[in-house]
Amino acid sequence: MAIEIYKYMSDRDAKAFVAYLRSVKPVKHKVPISVYRIPLHVGKPVGRIACIPPSNKIAYGEYQVQIGHCMECHTPMVKGLPDLKNRMSAGGRKFEGPWGEVISANITQDKATGIGSWTNAQIKWAITKGIFHNGAKMRPPMCYRCYDKMTEADVDAVVSYLRTIKPIKNNLQ
Repeated sequence: MAIEIYKYMSDRDAKAFVAYLRSVKPVKHKVPISVYRIPLHVGKPVGRIACIPPSNKIAYGEYQVQIGHCMECHTPMVKGLPDLKNRMSAGGRKFEGPWGEVISANITQDKATGIGSWTNAQIKWAITKGIFHNGAKMRPPMCYRCYDKMTEADVDAVVSYLRTIKPIKNNLQ
């Protein structure tokens, strides 16, 4: 559960999330006891979280990126935590699963190793269709099958925010 991310969800979105969960038909099955392999840093409770208006495109895009877990995967780990201070969105995090091994992409504005030379349309295609700018298909855990349900305005806002991220060269690419 992405507690660190969801604690910044707007009150309106949190209520919508709860309403959706309450609408899902229950399924009964045995669930093994959970095992947590990551440190949990919940921190202090937050108060009310206002909605960010979609008209504030960059701030709204940042909110979408945060709630969409983008930086959680696209930031390398240091001592078990994403290095958000120094390498946020620089990619290089390794994921292993039935799909094989995947290294997360650099989504900074670095032109050589990031998305700085990509067009806005190529970035949107990657987010919503799972296709790199060169036509190669992305593999999980990139959740483009979730992000393809975003509105055009939401994807535009995400791209606007990504364009503000300073370039960081990633030698792993």
